[in-house]
Amino acid sequence: MDAFIQLIYSIIDWFDQLDKSIILEINSHYNDYFDVFMMWVSDKWIWVPMYCSILYVIARTKKIEVVMIALGVVLTVVLCDQVSASIFKPLFHRFRPAQDPDIGQLCHVVCGYGDSLYGFVSSHAANTFGVAVFLTLVFRNKLFEVFILLWALINCYSRMYLAAHYLGDIVCGAILGALLGWFSYWVYKKMVILLPRFHYIQHKNNSRANVDFPTVEILPFFWTYIVTFAFIALCSTKHIIFC
Repeated sequence: MDAFIQLIYSIIDWFDQLDKSIILEINSHYNDYFDVFMMWVSDKWIWVPMYCSILYVIARTKKIEVVMIALGVVLTVVLCDQVSASIFKPLFHRFRPAQDPDIGQLCHVVCGYGDSLYGFVSSHAANTFGVAVFLTLVFRNKLFEVFILLWALINCYSRMYLAAHYLGDIVCGAILGALLGWFSYWVYKKMVILLPRFHYIQHKNNSRANVDFPTVEILPFFWTYIVTFAFIALCSTKHIIFC
């Protein structure tokens, strides 16, 4: 038994050292442009227009179910945020890279970012992947799926660039978020069945049974998504940064 426990500790230590090597490699490739770009990407308020565009698309396409879907998103965010921040981080006490006594002094830190102590699992990764998975299951549109998952991945990468999280924090947070996003979708579908007035009403222009939201209906989301990234790119070029 002691040998088995020692083996487990050795494996954990190996993954920990690998995680530190990866984050130092990612964090070492920095410049002024991406310092600003990643700070903006990591900011939760910059994405409010995108969230509003998604709500608008849902309200226009699924008028009956908009409240249920909005509650599903809220449930996903609350679960992801509380489980990651209130359970995992206090339980595991894993330092963020910027706060790690072993490598903290080697990290490139932007405007003191990542000043809170613990980072396992990543709440950003849990929240973004939770929302992405939930909305992907709701929309069932391949192009939307690509855009929203790309958004989640860029958010996650920004956390490593800013030395706020290790890759392990990100991967575990993303898995947690995906599971909770799926759970929220399961709850949403159960509620739709239990509450007759919220039953699915197929949009009159949607002739494909395997697509709940035709691409033409999601155009406001795509434009808001592109404009937001263009705004971030412009701020990065002009070195407009908040600290």
